[in-house]
Amino acid sequence: MNAIEPLSHRERGGGEGPSSPEALGSSTATRGAESKPVPSLHLASTPLIALACAAAARAHGGRARLLLLGDFEHAVRLAGLLARWRDNPFELIECLPGRFDEHARGAPDRARGLLQFFRRVAIKRAVRHEALARIVTHDAELQPASVWLGNDRKVETQFALHNAAVRIGEPPGEYLDDGLYTYLGDVRQRPLTRTLDALAKRVTYGRWWQRAAHVGTTSWIAHTWLALPALAPAVYEPARLRALPREWFTGRAWLRLAATAAREFDLDRHAVARCTQVWILPHSNLLRASPGLLDSLRSRLRDAAGKGERVAIKYHPRDVEADPGGLAPSGGNALVLPATLPMELLLPLLPRGAAIVGEASTALLAIRWLRPDLGVSTFGEADHPYARAAGNLLQRMG
Repeated sequence: MNAIEPLSHRERGGGEGPSSPEALGSSTATRGAESKPVPSLHLASTPLIALACAAAARAHGGRARLLLLGDFEHAVRLAGLLARWRDNPFELIECLPGRFDEHARGAPDRARGLLQFFRRVAIKRAVRHEALARIVTHDAELQPASVWLGNDRKVETQFALHNAAVRIGEPPGEYLDDGLYTYLGDVRQRPLTRTLDALAKRVTYGRWWQRAAHVGTTSWIAHTWLALPALAPAVYEPARLRALPREWFTGRAWLRLAATAAREFDLDRHAVARCTQVWILPHSNLLRASPGLLDSLRSRLRDAAGKGERVAIKYHPRDVEADPGGLAPSGGNALVLPATLPMELLLPLLPRGAAIVGEASTALLAIRWLRPDLGVSTFGEADHPYARAAGNLLQRMG
């Protein structure tokens, strides 16, 4: 558990709000007859949703807290970065224990044998109970009337939604676009596994837990904020759809955050601004399993060097080596970006017209929406049904 009390608004030097009334979109900052912004609780288990929560909190105003679930390795570092951001809208940011903490505490990924299985169950239960206890505390202290999140199928997020719903007597949920999962659903459909998981959760947590086949569809969700509402799947009720304003993510505040992130990750932002291409690579295990892709990337680097172009290379966040593909020496024109720096934080630093290349992913989807001036394309190596569906979605965006 890591709670971070950000600097006060005055200590941070203020910070501008949304650039215009239109930037608020269809506001849900007030409920019922209230005329002032309501307190809001924000839960995020990915960097993208953490930034979306910050954007929503800045747009709607009022007291707000962010709970970062430790489902990724560098949640604590991201929490610290947001807390030091001059325009941070949260009065408190806390990291709750999650999947990464389960691994750190010794829970095996694949339990072999009965003893290891029970050890994994015990660790997972302890981690989750700790997180739920902290959610109870925040609900009591803040008494949020709205709960913003990008995944309403997790136990932690459902518990926060349930507590708020019981208190205010109406759905408190504000679902934020989570990329490919929002539009395409799960990568793998495992009905039997999900049915057994649902039964186990209902027995463990009680009747408040809900099963949802698609994110953003539990009964606690009042509004569904999508970057691409015209492409919303039929599972979302049209009356609840809201267009997620791109303006929430633009302006000097986000440039300041990007500059701060570059400084803390020891990245020369001026070097980034000189890159005409950015490659977002899959995990190095997949790269090593695709020697044809590595050869193609080395050839592309040499071609770019011959044209005097610089290429920024972004490896997968879980890669440990600085340059696991050995691409940097290929053309002498490559800038290897910090793998753990969220790509969304780099976007304000990229020059207009830069070409972004990767495999069809939530990152590419977010980039195309947030920076329509950038060229976005895929390597075309992945050829499974989900990758093809993701590629089709990118094409439909125009």
